[in-house]
Amino acid sequence: MNARIVLLALGNPERGDDGAGPAVAARLRGRLPAGVALRLCDGDLLGQIETWRDLEALVCVDASAPQGEPGRIRRLDPGADGLFRDISLTSSHGFGLAEALGLARTLGLAPPRVVVYALEGSRFTPGAPLSGAVAAALDGLAARLLDELVRLAAKAPARS
Repeated sequence: MNARIVLLALGNPERGDDGAGPAVAARLRGRLPAGVALRLCDGDLLGQIETWRDLEALVCVDASAPQGEPGRIRRLDPGADGLFRDISLTSSHGFGLAEALGLARTLGLAPPRVVVYALEGSRFTPGAPLSGAVAAALDGLAARLLDELVRLAAKAPARS
């Protein structure tokens, strides 16, 4: 893999606001800076961990559980904030993003820089579309992600 940075968009577009990650990824397709790869993940995070080994940075985008403000965007830095003590990222599996990042750290596979963007959702019903609040937040989230990825790509050493 030639990418030094990965944008990992998590979620299932068939489960309402859980589709926020793939929806924002669609807005960024073809706009990412050199050295940044886009990956989609609908829940199998164990299969992703090994691919993080040689990255300079991992930027994740996922829906978060309802906490009273649908459409709110939160930027989390697991190194500074701890492993998501105050936020619950949705997962249709028992092994979510926080657990995957913790396991990657334990195994020495976590990249030196990890950032998570969580978009608070309100409905995660199978077959439901994105809620209005989440849909309205997608363009702003895409802009924030692109800014972050451009900054990270400028700082990452070139691959030989």
